[in-house]
Amino acid sequence: MSQAIEEACASAASKVLLSGHTGPWSSMMGSYKMEEERVNEYPLYKKAKEDHYIYRSEGGEWVVTNSRADVDEDGGSILTQGPAQLPTSEGVTWQYWDGSKWVPDDAISAIDVKA
Repeated sequence: MSQAIEEACASAASKVLLSGHTGPWSSMMGSYKMEEERVNEYPLYKKAKEDHYIYRSEGGEWVVTNSRADVDEDGGSILTQGPAQLPTSEGVTWQYWDGSKWVPDDAISAIDVKA
């Protein structure tokens, strides 16, 4: 693991609040807690009592999905518009899949929730 990845993981939030989307994937909004497992060397977050996850893709984007299988297949329905060290990094912008294309959604944000 590179020093940059180690530093990112060390500074990663233990809880992330994803909010702002009111479209087809609004059920994915909510609080996510860091799991012990890593995906592509970065933290995996899981929404309590639901099969929803936030993980860092092979391409470096942060992805939100409603299926553990999507994590394994590098898929999802909401993702950052480019690579980011963490989902809570400053300047991160998000987009969602509307069934035929990716749509930017400036309302989506991911913030560090202090435990």
